[in-house]
Amino acid sequence: MFTLFIRGALLYLAMILVMRGLGKRQLGEFQPFELAMTILLADVISAPMESVSVPLLNGLLPVAAMFVVHGLISYLSARFDGVRAVVSGKPTVVINKGVVDRDALDKLCLSLSDLLEGLRGAGYLNPVEVGTAIVEANGGISAFPDSRFRSPSTREMGIQTVYEGQPLMLILDGRVQEANLRRSGRNALWLEKLLADRGLKPEQVYIAALDTKGQLTLQLMRGGELKLSAIAPEAVGW
Repeated sequence: MFTLFIRGALLYLAMILVMRGLGKRQLGEFQPFELAMTILLADVISAPMESVSVPLLNGLLPVAAMFVVHGLISYLSARFDGVRAVVSGKPTVVINKGVVDRDALDKLCLSLSDLLEGLRGAGYLNPVEVGTAIVEANGGISAFPDSRFRSPSTREMGIQTVYEGQPLMLILDGRVQEANLRRSGRNALWLEKLLADRGLKPEQVYIAALDTKGQLTLQLMRGGELKLSAIAPEAVGW
């Protein structure tokens, strides 16, 4: 029983390491060759995990082989468009200039209901509002609005904007994020003083987010939100 437990733990760790080595895309929407490998991985690992009579290497060696083959296919796909077209396919335009391409849907074996479902997933209830829609190689649908229905941009409206980047999380669940503090050009003493002036300690803060406009937003453990002007926008450097 203990041997089976150890074997299961080792195979599970091996699976995690392989999935991590395949890259983050493997955790999202699969390309066809990635889906095939994931199914095979589960099947290969299940046999030695269920029975101690199956040698452990019978599970680990095929996993290592598939990892190498996957790496080779990924490399060739990145270098050669022809290889990528064979193993992953190509994106297909199914709505062009607001018109649904029935022939393209037939080639992809997609019904109009499938297309409408994908458009709803992309945020469009009415297909008339879609100017272009593309079925990507991984099967997902990317949709873009018709210019008549999209919101005007700030550039078109003549509005001057400033840089907006990803906010830095200075505190998460009461724990100070030292790396983000250094990136913001501040330190723990600055943050502690800022909080102390308002009767707070870091462990009382659930989230502290500093945006690129210099505004620090706090969400407290007990609930509620505070917005503090912490750094002038011209001092923001990340």
